[in-house]
Amino acid sequence: MLLRVQKRIKETNMLTHGESIVVGVSGGTDSTALLHILSALNQQYKYGWQIHVVHLNHCFRGEESDGDAAYVEDLCHTVGVRCWSFRRDVPAYMRETGLGSQEASRQIRYGLYQQVAEETGSTKVVLAHHADDQVETILMRILRGTGIHGLSGMPERRWLVDDRVELVRPLLTVSRRDLEAYCHEVGLTPREDSSNQSRKYQRNKLRLDLIPLMEELNPRYREHILKLSRLAQADDAYLMEETKRVAGQVILSQDAEKIILDRKKFQTCDLALQSRMITLILSYLSNGMEWSSQHVEAVLHVIGQENPSAAVHLANQVVVERMYEHIHISKEATFEQVQPFALPLILPGTTWIGQNGTVIHASYLDRAPHWHGFTANQAVFDADQLEEMLHVRSRRPGDRITLSGGTQKLKELLIDAKVPKQARDRIPLILAGDVIIWVPGVRRSAHAQVSDRTTRFLYIEVEFREEWQEVHHA
Repeated sequence: MLLRVQKRIKETNMLTHGESIVVGVSGGTDSTALLHILSALNQQYKYGWQIHVVHLNHCFRGEESDGDAAYVEDLCHTVGVRCWSFRRDVPAYMRETGLGSQEASRQIRYGLYQQVAEETGSTKVVLAHHADDQVETILMRILRGTGIHGLSGMPERRWLVDDRVELVRPLLTVSRRDLEAYCHEVGLTPREDSSNQSRKYQRNKLRLDLIPLMEELNPRYREHILKLSRLAQADDAYLMEETKRVAGQVILSQDAEKIILDRKKFQTCDLALQSRMITLILSYLSNGMEWSSQHVEAVLHVIGQENPSAAVHLANQVVVERMYEHIHISKEATFEQVQPFALPLILPGTTWIGQNGTVIHASYLDRAPHWHGFTANQAVFDADQLEEMLHVRSRRPGDRITLSGGTQKLKELLIDAKVPKQARDRIPLILAGDVIIWVPGVRRSAHAQVSDRTTRFLYIEVEFREEWQEVHHA
């Protein structure tokens, strides 16, 4: 076993001399064997690894969970490595987030791996997933609905923290049976998780009920599924590189919370690349969470339908919103609800609107300003024609604006200007009495137009919050 794992580590260069590594250990057969193997290799081949074990007590099974933690701590003491043992109330986290037990546990575990890796300067997180886990993962994905990427299974290596901490799985070619035999051979007595026999978890039902039937039909089913995985990985790697290349042409802006796509450019891409691009973006925003084909289809539906303000809320607080020809994919709703506002405009001076963070500057001029470089956020009026008190407010039902060709409903004006539905309540309307004289960023009215006879000018400029600047140009 040691030679087999050492050979795989050397072939893939997944662990190198002198690295500080984090090892996830639950106390079960797989992770107990992994820790023992890594410790033995470290001693035998003088790799100089600094090994840090992370154990999470999920608080699911009372005294049994406490026993797991004690076992892992004793094992770490025996092999001479540091143990980082954490206790987290995962059931409470499930109630708080609405996540299932497996996803909630995974989020907390992976967060702890990252935390310890950063505190210890570790460059690798090593997990004990093995060949049978790989087979079960692929079968679960097939049952849920998947494509080539899903058939490729768990990667042997992937970034946990971009360019800094890598997650590696050195046992993916090793069977569960071989790991059990290894533990018996070296005298290890791993803990048995009683929940592994519970059929309320889909993976357990698959392992306990479906897989034995598959083995009856073809004892070599594992070998064939793993071969399928390797072939899918090769195809997926090629298609993923092509997807990344195309995504660079489609993505307008990107940060850790939100990605904005050009809808028209996206729709010119091949359908296979469209699906992969969506999966790539969703995984990026959700820290590697797996997404089913149903999720991807829901996003494609929002992008493809006629409604210019369509939206869909996905799992893990991911929201997809169409804003005319832009597609916003974000971790949470892009636009928070705004309370109605109404306040007098300070003349001359600066008016700040707390509800949306907008700042309005107003000043009187005795001559016409230079028009060169004017933007849609600037406007000039004939001050002597503005007899009513000026004020600023949010839109109201029935609002109309007077244009050169007559009056128009404000709602229609905003639709024609392709202002996203989610942004319309944020726009500060400038009024003289009850008359709307300007919709900043969109259109000014025909009221108080500047002419050759104008002797006093009112100049107004609106500064929108930075994250809202893009809204008015969507």
